[in-house]
Amino acid sequence: MNEVQWRIPDSLINHLACVPADRAVVVLLRHSVRDYLAPGDAGYHLPINEAGRRLAMELGERLRGRLQTLHASPLVRCVQTGEALAEGACADLAVVPDRHLGDPGIFVIDGRRAWSQWHGLGHEGVMRHLVSETEALPGMARPDEAARLLVQHMFAVAADRPGIHVFVTHDSLVTATAARLLGHPLERGDWPLYLEGAFFWKDDSGVNAAYRERQRRRSLPLCGLDHWEVVEFARREIASTVGLDSGARFFLAGGAFKTLLTGAAPRDLDFWAASQRDRGLLIDALLARGARPSSFRPFADAFELAGRLIEVPHKVEATTLTERIERFDLGLSAIGVEHHPDGEWSACIHPLAIESLRRREVLLLKPLVNWKYALVTLERMRRYARELGFSVRPEEEAEVWRVFEAQPNEMRAGMAERFGRCTAGGFGVAEEVASRFP
Repeated sequence: MNEVQWRIPDSLINHLACVPADRAVVVLLRHSVRDYLAPGDAGYHLPINEAGRRLAMELGERLRGRLQTLHASPLVRCVQTGEALAEGACADLAVVPDRHLGDPGIFVIDGRRAWSQWHGLGHEGVMRHLVSETEALPGMARPDEAARLLVQHMFAVAADRPGIHVFVTHDSLVTATAARLLGHPLERGDWPLYLEGAFFWKDDSGVNAAYRERQRRRSLPLCGLDHWEVVEFARREIASTVGLDSGARFFLAGGAFKTLLTGAAPRDLDFWAASQRDRGLLIDALLARGARPSSFRPFADAFELAGRLIEVPHKVEATTLTERIERFDLGLSAIGVEHHPDGEWSACIHPLAIESLRRREVLLLKPLVNWKYALVTLERMRRYARELGFSVRPEEEAEVWRVFEAQPNEMRAGMAERFGRCTAGGFGVAEEVASRFP
């Protein structure tokens, strides 16, 4: 095919001219021109060609002075596209690999199982499912929840910095994400050309999505704490770490689900085994997948794997998911998903978690079950509030201090010692203890 046919798509040029300059605009962009890819070949190592590099540099020139960040699928043609964009824009920006964008991408939970769908249904069959169906194909995510989580993730990366934030990916991710956010099942003729993309930005009314001639505004938040959003988050994190075939019954429960509200990666994952046998299976599976033991934790074995810190608590007394989440201290921690050895999933979301989200407040589960760690709870309350942009009601903090003040001096000293052992000592808690009880 003659190179003169390759040009920057008109839709991309038009959207770049129209999107607001005073806010963060994220662009989910298909990579630049590559050579022919044979049917059935995923082309993991196929680069962009010379025409693709020139075209990406030309687009970079159009982005000069506006380009803020660059993320890309780890596949070589996406990284190369990002590098050419940066060069054309004269921007000293690193291209950050992002597996939400490919290898495996946001719509894939388990690569082996998902690839069988491409073999069985073909690329067009998988695409038809992603743009129009509700349920997940084997090895894949539920499309609507995955698309919203991807856009939430991109906004988190952009961090409200005005300008253009580019996320280089593949045609399937652009098509499916645009279709879901626009609420329109895009057809084969709507698939993106090289260097064509979907645009997303926030305003006072919500989230704007634009692709080709279509545009839609959706209300915020994009993601919440409903059953399927919670289950899909757990499926993705478990599949990418311990895997789906450990044979263990365990719970992913705790504060990791804040990712659904912020788009930021979780600080850590807590895998609570339902028995000592399950705990052994869980640790064996982590080690078999290359997990590295991490630094000492007083109540858990800790591992690093796939960019995550995973903690497997020593205790296994809470043998049901409901019992487990009732032992947490904050409503926003009282969320969990159970992984069954037979591949079934169940979720438990405490009503106080939903109430916390509705009020945009960090609420306590009362009475405090782990009251000896009340100062740790106070630090967590303040940290959650900062991370989520929520508030902490004075009455909630007063309850923590009431528990602390009700103890004899020796117990107060022990509670302060536990605080120092379990936290980094932030958010002014230690200083407040010292001022209240010199």
